[in-house]
Amino acid sequence: MKNITQCLAVSAILLAVVPQTLAQNTTLTAALDKLLADGEIVAAQAVVGHGDNVQVSYAIGTTMPGGTQNVNADTMFCIGSCSKPFASAVVMSLVEDGMLSLEVPIDAYMPAFSALQVDGGEASRAPTMSEILSHRAGFFSQKKNMTRQQARYIRDFKLTLDASVKGIAAEPLLAEPGAEFAYSGAGYCVAGRVAEVASGRSFEQLLQARLVGPLKLKRTTFFPDRTETNIAAGGTLKNGRGTPSAATPHLTEPQLRLPLIGGSLYSTATDTARFAVAAATQGRLGAVQIMKPNTWQVWTSRPYSDGRYGFGWGLSVRNGKTVQVSHTGALAASRSSLIVNLENGTYGVVHYTVVMGRPGGKSAEPGGRINKALAATIKGAAKR
Repeated sequence: MKNITQCLAVSAILLAVVPQTLAQNTTLTAALDKLLADGEIVAAQAVVGHGDNVQVSYAIGTTMPGGTQNVNADTMFCIGSCSKPFASAVVMSLVEDGMLSLEVPIDAYMPAFSALQVDGGEASRAPTMSEILSHRAGFFSQKKNMTRQQARYIRDFKLTLDASVKGIAAEPLLAEPGAEFAYSGAGYCVAGRVAEVASGRSFEQLLQARLVGPLKLKRTTFFPDRTETNIAAGGTLKNGRGTPSAATPHLTEPQLRLPLIGGSLYSTATDTARFAVAAATQGRLGAVQIMKPNTWQVWTSRPYSDGRYGFGWGLSVRNGKTVQVSHTGALAASRSSLIVNLENGTYGVVHYTVVMGRPGGKSAEPGGRINKALAATIKGAAKR
């Protein structure tokens, strides 16, 4: 399951700028090995690097519990909320081109948001894109007693994005725009739809044109080909037999139609690492610039002094300066962690899947251990 040849190949693809060093025996790889052996994860990919130097490139496990298809560097994972930095980067590129504004209320683009309800009355205004990206728009939150109907708008992958957002626009706000933080997948669906309306292109087309193509990402999309088999789904395991998690978007029948803008992107650790390098170096990967330095500065800055979440990122701030951006993701049996140190250029990404319904429920989730091991390995990478 640990294929060194594949690891060498993926490292050469990732950043063939200087000779690469692979350190396979690290805190992170040891943690992933143990979690797999203990049955707490089904599969994982990991890449850790420092600038041009890829120091860890690792893939273990199978695409489903009890399965026979091994995960490799090309296996696609649903990356959950690690989709949000990708989505916000697309939005920031539109802002840079003058197609969108961060501060104009979004009913300027979509009149359906001109009469939002809050506390039994009409909201004072529609939220801005700045508020949406930083989870301060007032849209309903999956972390705050979301109703069944609200859940459908962000979990029914047979819906179109347009249908999803029309439903979201009819739901009452939790608070006036800008008033408080409420983590919202619905908000990111709205952001994606506004981007579509402003640009005249689907969000998948925007993603491919503004990030995937320029960064030469090979396997990053909201819509994996229906014939694709090299996708990790995680799932359930009973009597030694595995069943993939049907809630994983690409398994939607009869057709996956909804790009959950902040939650259903598919990628590989290799692709995500290329994106992380661009995030670490002011929007640049080699000769490719996905956003100008002043746009990057906004993208990685803290828009509200009383919060630790920016435009698609969790932020670590020291003396008023962002020193690290990060995100985690979870959707169905898929999990992800992404960390980018802006001070020294180190970065790390882990995509992994779990067995659903393990005894112990949330206490059995391995995310805390993976994040701790990832952070330690990134710290070690900075010293190499």
